[in-house]
Formats: sequence, structure tokens, C-alpha cells
Amino acid sequence: MKNNKNKSKIAITEEMIPIVVGNEEVRMIRVKVDDHLASLFLHDRVWNTMKVVILFDEPHPKWDERFTTKYFRFERPGTLDWGHNEEYMNIDAVLEV
Repeated sequence: MKNNKNKSKIAITEEMIPIVVGNEEVRMIRVKVDDHLASLFLHDRVWNTMKVVILFDEPHPKWDERFTTKYFRFERPGTLDWGHNEEYMNIDAVLEV
């Protein structure tokens, strides 16, 4: 059955992303990462630094089913800067209306 809901996108900010602490139930936000549908959350591992977790709906050509890193920044809406080599991803929240 075809999904007839309209979907709109908004540039994501860190404040929009659910934070899962330790082993709490996972809450996620639906996103498009460089035009690939995915779910996103921040994992506060309590004893260690927070990490970003992206779970792709379909295998991503570069990251397969998931991407995680503790080296990330959201310095401008819609962009996740990560790693140590000035790498980034464009991320939009997907809102169904």
C-alpha cells in the first residue's frame, strides 16, 4: 500500500534529536542523511562520551546499515560534522504531515 502522507523536511539541530541514556528504551527521529532514509538518536553511555547513532532503512553505499561515532558536532542546522578530517553529512528531519 502506497504511503499517501505528505512528507516535509527541516534541517536538523542537535536539540531535535532524542537522547537515550544507558539502556533506556530507544527513541529515534526519522531523517534523511544525504538523501538516504534513516533513524537517528544520541546515545549517552553514562560512563563514556555521547555518540551519534544512525540506522539506515536500506544499506547505505558508504556505511551499510549503520553509522556511529563519538566524534561529532552540530555547528549549523542540517549538518553533522564528524571525525577528525572535516567530514560531514547533510541531515534533515522527515516530518509527516
